[in-house]
Amino acid sequence: MLHVPKLNHWMILPVVIVALACLAPALPVRGQLLAESQPEIQRPNIIIVMADDMGFSDLGCYGSEIKTPTIDRLASEGLRFSQFYNCAICGPSRASLMTGCYPWQVGQKPGVSIFANLNKNCATLLEVMKANSYTTCAVGRLDMAVGGDWHDPAQIAKHVDRFLGSASGGPGNYYKQVKGSPWFKDGKVWDRPAGAYSTDLISQYVDDFIASTKDSDKPFFLYVSHYAPHWPLQAEKKDIAPYRALYQKKDRQTLMRDRLRRQIKAGLIPEGTTLPASMLNPKADRAAKVLPIERMAIHAAMIESMDRSLADTMAALKKANKLQNTLIFVFSDNGASHQLNFDRAVPDGVRPGSGESFLNHGSALAALSNTPFRNYKVSNYEGGIASPLIAYWPAGLKEPGRIEHTPWHIADFMPTCLELAGIQYPSAFEGRQLIPLVGTSLKPVLNNDADQEASRVLVWPKAIRAGDWKLVLGARPELYRIDQDRNEQMDLAAQFPDRVEELQRLHKKHYSPE
Repeated sequence: MLHVPKLNHWMILPVVIVALACLAPALPVRGQLLAESQPEIQRPNIIIVMADDMGFSDLGCYGSEIKTPTIDRLASEGLRFSQFYNCAICGPSRASLMTGCYPWQVGQKPGVSIFANLNKNCATLLEVMKANSYTTCAVGRLDMAVGGDWHDPAQIAKHVDRFLGSASGGPGNYYKQVKGSPWFKDGKVWDRPAGAYSTDLISQYVDDFIASTKDSDKPFFLYVSHYAPHWPLQAEKKDIAPYRALYQKKDRQTLMRDRLRRQIKAGLIPEGTTLPASMLNPKADRAAKVLPIERMAIHAAMIESMDRSLADTMAALKKANKLQNTLIFVFSDNGASHQLNFDRAVPDGVRPGSGESFLNHGSALAALSNTPFRNYKVSNYEGGIASPLIAYWPAGLKEPGRIEHTPWHIADFMPTCLELAGIQYPSAFEGRQLIPLVGTSLKPVLNNDADQEASRVLVWPKAIRAGDWKLVLGARPELYRIDQDRNEQMDLAAQFPDRVEELQRLHKKHYSPE
């Protein structure tokens, strides 16, 4: 499924291989020969920007009332995907993104800690890009940045030139370091400054990294893994206030209907789509009763802070003369979270959204974020696994302004980045024998080629999609036609039992957690 360029004949002559072996006996990646031997290929800089727990409709260009002018501009001058999928929860999604494989193949099967190290059968994007002459940088959540112990800054430093962030999961607190969640900076434990907002720290570091590349001819690979808008809901007072005023005037159900109407008008969602009753009227939880408007306003402010961070990144790219040949992807690791595990009452005198408060989103807010889809993070319904995806690349994207409707997966980033960089995926890396990629390169889509893969099979622990059909495996199998019923309201299992059996067999073939 991976499209890679073929080697020129002169590159594989035995005499050349012998000579190279004498000069560099420890080439870590086969593809290094390809990348270094074709200087005529103008390899792009690549920036991957991933939000944490952002819903499908949380960006303005995906229907939201939240102000995201920078991302909206990238969408209008780039490419939007209407059917891009992740792995429903942070650890598996990051494992798939970094390795180009399904998460259960590389150490993130159900029941395993989402903070576990990867298996020794894979290599990460950061590792392979650096081994092939890319300058690498990782900022924010450092989960699975490398195939070794990614909790150890010295291990990350082997394969990542620059990095800042934490390697212990979510944000904990956006204004200070919390126990058990140390921050690392460029190979060492870092004393994170108290009072600084995490999204701003990420932005400042990214700008500094881009500035450092100005006089370099080497391309760079930059992984920006935001904490926002993952709980706790925390944001700057000045950013929250405008949204509080907005949400006092419009109720959540009206906002959901407005988002869906804009999605349909934009062509992201089919005409005739309606909102699931379970999302319009979700099961009551504490968050629906305590500070509901405040939660919505803080969440919106967190989304806007990421957009502002990306605006700074764009300015830094322009200043460093790197904008034209930089490919930027923006997406989320899973759907919005309805979890309330750690929700706490706000103490008297404490501003909700400050570093002294700890609020979760809850199902009502998550339902708004996931408009128009059913269910939430962790689920294998569309609300758990569907994400916005935007691709922007002034020098390389053909026919900008399009919407791509064929299904794509978070595992596709590895083969995409390698093909665009002229790198052959290695069979071995640092003594590890690597399993094949399951991802497919997005290059044909970026080029607006006609031969896109419409009948692709995608697999999750509790679901499978083959072409336009999707089977969700719960207490009983549920069958949906995604092209006609994107938010899974009409179960067709009883009408098409043969299709159910076919998809069950296909799921069993592809899903192998052992």
